[in-house]
Amino acid sequence: MRVRDNPLYVGVWVMVRRCEFCDSPVPADATVCPVCRENIAEESVERLLPLLKRPERKEVRFMSIRERLWGVLRRPSATYRDIGQRPDAAGPFIIIIMNAVVMMGLFLGLSSKVNTLVVLNGTSGETAEVSVLLSQSGLSFGLAAIVGIMPGIMLGIIYLIIGTAFAHFAFKLTGGSGGRMKTLSIVGYSIFPVVLIRLLSILMIFILVPSYPTLVDLSNPSSISAIAQSLVTWAYDLNIWRIIDVMTTGAMVWTGFLLIFGIREAHNTSTKWAVVVAIICTIILGWTFWQVH
Repeated sequence: MRVRDNPLYVGVWVMVRRCEFCDSPVPADATVCPVCRENIAEESVERLLPLLKRPERKEVRFMSIRERLWGVLRRPSATYRDIGQRPDAAGPFIIIIMNAVVMMGLFLGLSSKVNTLVVLNGTSGETAEVSVLLSQSGLSFGLAAIVGIMPGIMLGIIYLIIGTAFAHFAFKLTGGSGGRMKTLSIVGYSIFPVVLIRLLSILMIFILVPSYPTLVDLSNPSSISAIAQSLVTWAYDLNIWRIIDVMTTGAMVWTGFLLIFGIREAHNTSTKWAVVVAIICTIILGWTFWQVH
């Protein structure tokens, strides 16, 4: 009789993980059998968190950029497998453009809270208090916001390059095997939640932020320059801005969660190790945000 057929052995045997192909004992977190080299069941961390379970298929169909953006939110496991197999720079670049446009919206949303006096009737001298965006200078504010898109795109590209370089060094240091393009692609797609939260912030600014307590005299350019600093200070002192900062930090945690899938698929690591590296990257990302902020 084989040892494992002995009833006294069953209680011990069922606690040992075994390869489903060759029946050899394997480590609890192994993804490849050390004996027959076949891919085996998910790691313990995947059993604890089913969201992190690897896709069953090794190959996934080619996804368009739109499908990847949607898939990052709904099906990150399969989406990052596709990104890891077919990395691209177009998707991250589109996300950078989207972020620059959203930042333009934040600027316009905040500017809409600044009021000025406009003359309604030149004969009677009747005036009214309106948002600067609705005044004759509103076009200038709009043009300034549009012009600001290009620096926003350039800054986003710089941040992406620096972030990719740091992440790629970290991934390689921890045993990753993917190339730089894979790292750039997974980092770029993973910041999509930050853009979405900033988009929500625009709506919150329009609805919840009160009007700036001082009227701006648009006829005197020097007064606008003088009030700019106090306007920024006023905005950052608002409770709603603190809420937006917390929401942005939460989006960075979301980004770190997505990096788990990206690191695992692009750099061929175990899920457990991808979790560790993603946590480290998230801590550094959050610390950098609050320091710069």
